[in-house]
Amino acid sequence: MAIDFPDVRFRGTLRPSQAEAISVIEQQLNSGKKRLHIVAPPGSGKTVLGLYLWAQHVRRPALVLSPNSAIQSQWAARTDLFHSPVDTRQFVTTDSEQNALLTSLTYQSVTLPRQGDSEVEEAALEYWIELLIAREQAQDPLEAFTWIADLKQHNPDYYEKRFRTYRKTVRDQLVLSGNALDLLHVSSQETLTQLKSRGVGLIIFDECHHLMGHWGRVLADAHDFLEQPVIIGLTATPPDEKGKLQEDIDRYHDFFGPIDYEVPIPAVVKDGYLAPYQDLAYFVRPATEELTYIANTDDQLQQIMETLCSEKVATPLISDTDEPDDTSLVPQERVEPLPEWLLSILQNLELPSGKVDDWTTFERRDPSLADAARLFLQQRGLELPSHVPPLEITNIDEEIPRLNYWGPVLDRYIRHRLRRSPASEDQELATQTVDQLRLLGLQITETGSQPCASPVGRVIAYSRSKIQALIPVLQAEMQNLGDTIRAVVIADFEKTSATSAEVEHLLDEEAGGAIAAFKELVRDPETDKLNPVLLTGSSVLVDDDIGELLQTTAEQWLADRKIEVTLSLQPYDGFHVLNGSGSQWSPRVYVEMITDLFQQGLTCCLVGTRGLLGEGWDANKINVLVDLTTVTTSMTVNQLRGRSFRLDPDIPTKVANNWDIVCIAPEFTKGLDDYERFIKKHKRLFGVTDDGLIEKGVGHVHAAFTEIKPEGLEGSVQLLNSDMLTRASKRDDSRALWRIGEPYQGLPLKTIELNNGGRAGGGGGFPPFSGIRQPWSSHSLTKAVSQAVLAALQETHLISSNSRMQVGERSGNYIRVFLDQAPEVDCDRFLEAVQQVFGPLQGARYVIPRVVHEIEDTWISSLLPDLLGRYFRKRQEQLAMVHAVPAELARNKQLVSVFEKHWNQYVSPGEACFAYRGKGAELLEHAQRSGLSPHAKIHRKEIFV
Repeated sequence: MAIDFPDVRFRGTLRPSQAEAISVIEQQLNSGKKRLHIVAPPGSGKTVLGLYLWAQHVRRPALVLSPNSAIQSQWAARTDLFHSPVDTRQFVTTDSEQNALLTSLTYQSVTLPRQGDSEVEEAALEYWIELLIAREQAQDPLEAFTWIADLKQHNPDYYEKRFRTYRKTVRDQLVLSGNALDLLHVSSQETLTQLKSRGVGLIIFDECHHLMGHWGRVLADAHDFLEQPVIIGLTATPPDEKGKLQEDIDRYHDFFGPIDYEVPIPAVVKDGYLAPYQDLAYFVRPATEELTYIANTDDQLQQIMETLCSEKVATPLISDTDEPDDTSLVPQERVEPLPEWLLSILQNLELPSGKVDDWTTFERRDPSLADAARLFLQQRGLELPSHVPPLEITNIDEEIPRLNYWGPVLDRYIRHRLRRSPASEDQELATQTVDQLRLLGLQITETGSQPCASPVGRVIAYSRSKIQALIPVLQAEMQNLGDTIRAVVIADFEKTSATSAEVEHLLDEEAGGAIAAFKELVRDPETDKLNPVLLTGSSVLVDDDIGELLQTTAEQWLADRKIEVTLSLQPYDGFHVLNGSGSQWSPRVYVEMITDLFQQGLTCCLVGTRGLLGEGWDANKINVLVDLTTVTTSMTVNQLRGRSFRLDPDIPTKVANNWDIVCIAPEFTKGLDDYERFIKKHKRLFGVTDDGLIEKGVGHVHAAFTEIKPEGLEGSVQLLNSDMLTRASKRDDSRALWRIGEPYQGLPLKTIELNNGGRAGGGGGFPPFSGIRQPWSSHSLTKAVSQAVLAALQETHLISSNSRMQVGERSGNYIRVFLDQAPEVDCDRFLEAVQQVFGPLQGARYVIPRVVHEIEDTWISSLLPDLLGRYFRKRQEQLAMVHAVPAELARNKQLVSVFEKHWNQYVSPGEACFAYRGKGAELLEHAQRSGLSPHAKIHRKEIFV
């Protein structure tokens, strides 16, 4: 049906990232595509992007759906950037009953379920009855029905709570079977009917990651009902699929299709439309009593492990006779110790499913046990069977969390040996071990092992030390920013709640929550000057210093908006509770109100929960964000961090500091739980590094932060925290590193970072070429080796000759290497080759020596001034290291000779030798015996340039 669409014109200017997105999506629309999927960060202008596509390209009546009323209103407000010849009320509306070209509604308004539906009620009751019988809580339907009726009469609240759950389950099942629209409330059905009569030709799903459940099920059917208009899905991040039904996951991907365009955050910052930021971390140790609990739990596991690894003896069992004699003592043989059992199954290649023929099959059938068993045995200094290849893992205890390789070993030993033992002592030992592992977050069941909630991990996550760390962080930021500071502290919940029995003596109901953070801030004389205010779904707590002023200002705010609410203040232990009465008092009202007062500076610090200060909440003056949450999904993390990226028109040079408070105790089994959460939070986040590149992952916070554990963190926490506080004060330096306004490539690139550990594989000695008077440094050596690799790969046509190498220095003696303007396959091949040269020699087909010149004074040079004496010093050649020839260049002698030529040109004279026999085998053995085998710390990264 052709519709006469008015001449709607955009009165603004598209940002570069918006213009690029438009050009891509325009091609998709012109090719007939009707399902578009766009990922864009908060503050990047995706609202304008959606409106522009509607007004300039689709040009049909449109429906915008949003997850809440705040975002719904933002869509209507942004239409002021468009000129239209039609009346405003005909142009845009947030009222489903009003006819307009653009209708902005919430998801709830078109997906509201029907209440009191007899079909659903009867099905929910039947489902409950069937569940009671299946769980053997009732013998037949009559007994189950009688029990439910009695519950309804004597405990109506609990009855309704349970029935609501079963009602939802039944409704979801009906929706999944294709009855979504029939089960909608009459108001939602009427809304959809009205929209269909208006000829809706476009639906914009904002924050479309929400459509992985009920809303998605309904709207898939609604899309068909509206005759399949064009779809634009907008989100800051793709949804988290964990725990979702496969039907919902498949529907989402089918509904929106693959991502058509993603706006990277660095691009929007570099274009000047989001504020630059730096990610910082402050590390704390658990409080004394918390540390004692963690240590005791660890000691108990260690004791159990030593018991499992100790020699067992035959233990007699007493018979059931009243007076046992010698014949009643029946010896029950105990199982062999854990190491002996592991060696046996590796020797015999025995898996629970049966014996296999070779190690390759064993490793393929149970890779986790294959690796964990070898690590466990090697860590204890036990020799593996000859047919089992050892793992070349150095510093096992330091590099790999102990439970990572204890878990698979204990899981198999408990399930397949201890529990099958006839000895009651073995069975009891299995129970004790399972109970202890549960405290550390590993649950062993009859069928396997899986992660579970860990009381120890909970103590670390909600440690009192993390709340106390707010003080030094915010005091430093107050000193940096003065009166312009606008800080936000975000916690998971108002109160922790559901504290497990094992740790209730350590964690009270407020531990780690927003209320605990607020109280800490108002107790400290310095941070109390921020006049903190707490916002949660049920509470508004106000610093007593501004209680009366805030009430007066808030009353004026309400009056200006004709909101009929009566406010009152209730004094309480150093702060006030702000109460509101009246039908219009709600979280939506008081969050908006307090946010406006925060923007004005009446309070300079908001404390809240991620549910309230997350999606759709906006305060562009935030310049300090402290994340106390335990959330790690990229969707929620991006929403939280996106709060601080907004530009502040009053402070054009704004730079936001985003802080994580991380509690660590690396010496204990679960002591890096909080650090692992920290890693996951940053896994998909880009941030600026000290060498001016934009890097994805935890390394952009500090070069020492890796995917396993922070290198060298033990004993250096104070230095690291001092460095972070210093960086926090250097906002201008951080802003300069972003290079706002400069050209950029706009695509993520892969890179590696190497830390050669000083002379033992890095700098030291002089390049063995005449005329060079500067010794090797980590940077110059890495550059020379990488240049040799690049030249060899290019000459052999394994990568493009146009590839350009970049080498840069980072703090902590890290050297970054990557290819610029190169295809991804070339980058991968080059980086893998460089990594192999600086990596262990195990498995190398060819090896090549690297020599250096060592310089000694002679009797003549010692008599002359340094400027002249250096010409008379003696140079002596010395073997510094033996390196592997990269596998790609070690496949045949011709390739090896090319690498050798460039090695000799850039790095060192030396002959590449076959490592399996003769001179090469001798060189390899000498290198391993003499410590001349490189073991650089190498990290794979992704950067944006």
